[in-house]
Amino acid sequence: MKKRLLSLLLAVGCLSVSLTPAFAAPQVGTSDPDLVLPYSEAEDPLADGNHLRSAQSGSDSGIFDKIFGEKISRVSNFTDKTYDVPSDINVYDGIDVSKWEDTINWTRVKQDGVDFAFIRVGYRGTSSGALYEDPMFHTYMEGAAEAGIPVGVYVYSQALTQEEAVAEAEFALERVKNYNVQFPIVMDYEYYTGSGRLDTANLSRTQKTQNVLAFCNTILNAGYQPMMYANKSFLSDDVYADEISEVSPVWLAHYTTNTSYSGSYDYWQYSESGRVDGINTDVDCNFYFTEGSLIPESLVCGFKDVLSSKWYADAVSYAFNAGLMTGTSNTTFDPNKALTRPMMAQILYNFCGCPSVTYSKTYTDVPAGAWYTNAVLWAAQNNIMSGYGNGTFGVKDTISREQIATVLYNFSRQQKLNTSARANLSTYTDASSISSYAVTPMQWAVASKVLSGRSATTLAPRSNTTRAECAQLFKNYLTGVGASLIKS
Repeated sequence: MKKRLLSLLLAVGCLSVSLTPAFAAPQVGTSDPDLVLPYSEAEDPLADGNHLRSAQSGSDSGIFDKIFGEKISRVSNFTDKTYDVPSDINVYDGIDVSKWEDTINWTRVKQDGVDFAFIRVGYRGTSSGALYEDPMFHTYMEGAAEAGIPVGVYVYSQALTQEEAVAEAEFALERVKNYNVQFPIVMDYEYYTGSGRLDTANLSRTQKTQNVLAFCNTILNAGYQPMMYANKSFLSDDVYADEISEVSPVWLAHYTTNTSYSGSYDYWQYSESGRVDGINTDVDCNFYFTEGSLIPESLVCGFKDVLSSKWYADAVSYAFNAGLMTGTSNTTFDPNKALTRPMMAQILYNFCGCPSVTYSKTYTDVPAGAWYTNAVLWAAQNNIMSGYGNGTFGVKDTISREQIATVLYNFSRQQKLNTSARANLSTYTDASSISSYAVTPMQWAVASKVLSGRSATTLAPRSNTTRAECAQLFKNYLTGVGASLIKS
């Protein structure tokens, strides 16, 4: 979300890239919404100074007073200007960055008073419509985390359809899963230069609003907080911002000391030319308005080891409230504890209503009356889980990722769900380590978005699964391919 004027040399290099036929770019409006290509400066909407983001000014204290009530003056240390902000709301300082900020010393950034940051995860090309990852995304995420700066992420969107908006959301979700994202995942929706694919599509206001809602609902369903970013005129004239604000916060871009935007917003990008120690370029500056703390910390479902700020908070809440998982005690969930085979059987047994089971000595390590006995026997009788060849079930054994995929695959077939989906796993460097029995289940689980890689290139099929990961996995399953199993 940063305007950039490139040097002549860089501009010539950019032209060369655009003329080099490394791959054929899809036509505007006809691209595969899920197509991801290597970084392209020619397709990067922030690579020049011509996109139409938010170069607006103007103020109206009457409108500000109507939205927030009384206001006070606040000096930004990053612009040395004075801004009108609400008097009875906490105000936090943040920045947003992309590759164009180059190398960042995040420790110095924090020491200079930055409370939070939004980092660009990627963008949809303004011409090709393909998706591209910001080449500095992982470096920035790791640097901010090490410095203790909480982050959100944003996708520069050029979505023409709800399908493309969903693909953008899933693109972001795939890349944040290994990070602690405590701020929203943002759809940065804006025009480019008048000739970008969104500019020339002439979408209706309703269609653009539906695109935003599709993005936000996808993020919500994955257990994260969505948000829309746009400039004042886009929010006022190009979408129905009041509908969007019912689903997610709004991030307003308006470069002034007293904004005249009359809608609801929680974040205000007030400048694109701030100066922050640790960053050698101008940087976007933002205020965050909230009645609470920067990152509200509350217990989830009464578990003292599951705080609302954790990435797995919504998943644990979902699994607990659906009756799938309970705590390891009344006050602990043990989110980082490895899931065991009996725990997996118990989750599915709970989901199916705990049907009656007659005890039989099926496994030598499954006695009568244990907390897991009925679940294990039920899973075995229904061909969902089986024991080992030595006559044991392995009640003390942890369950691997490939075993969970196999169990859910078997369960889905038993429930007569469509299990024909298959993903090509050859892009994962450890695909050859998948056990032969689990290849098809893993292909199905990845294709069905039940399970994803531990990283962009690894599946870790034989690694243990934590209880928190299991909660997220079941949320993915029951809000996705297994949604029809939920009784209304």
